[in-house]
Amino acid sequence: MKKITLAICAALASAGASADTILGFDATAGVWMPAYSGDLNNVLNGDNLKEDNNTFLQVALEHPIPLVPNILVSHTQIESEFDGINSNLDLSHTDATLYYEILDNWVNLDLGLTARNFDGALDVMGFSGETITLDFAGTLPMVYGMARFDLPFTGWSIIAQGNGIEYDGDKITDLTAKIRWDFVPALDFAVEAGYRAMSIDAPELDDLEPNLEIKGPYLGLSLHL
Repeated sequence: MKKITLAICAALASAGASADTILGFDATAGVWMPAYSGDLNNVLNGDNLKEDNNTFLQVALEHPIPLVPNILVSHTQIESEFDGINSNLDLSHTDATLYYEILDNWVNLDLGLTARNFDGALDVMGFSGETITLDFAGTLPMVYGMARFDLPFTGWSIIAQGNGIEYDGDKITDLTAKIRWDFVPALDFAVEAGYRAMSIDAPELDDLEPNLEIKGPYLGLSLHL
């Protein structure tokens, strides 16, 4: 009976240990605090945009099935207004990324492709009360990459993550550098702090024709299962 009990316990422990290896789920939510520079439609000065806090959410699902890519979905809210103008700018976007783990040890490297969907606009109210809307909507393919360096026995990691595309007159880059601290390893909780810089030069995508730099620090909380 003792042998059977020990065997069952060993099997359960093995199953629990392999579950994380077989399927991994990672979610990060946080606040991005950017400043703006550049212009919109070659008319409005991006330096006059208010520096509001924006939120983001990122969810990743990883598995060991050969040749089938892992999945990463993220959403970033970017909303602001111009000082002195009754306006509302929305550059929020959603990313769907398929990627492969090229390296997976103390050095991690992921490479893949992203479909980034913008569904935004600039609404400006004129002096006579009418609203002028310049749309910024469309889906762009982007190259995706992430490199992570785990500092052994410390719980700290250094991470670089980004997307980029240059095609048919449009160029968008979105780069993040961050540090991560797994402060509750037993529960897989971590805190992240870093700097995100996004550049949008997209005169061909839609009416808005943004030429903006959006840069600033961010803070996030991550959970891994």
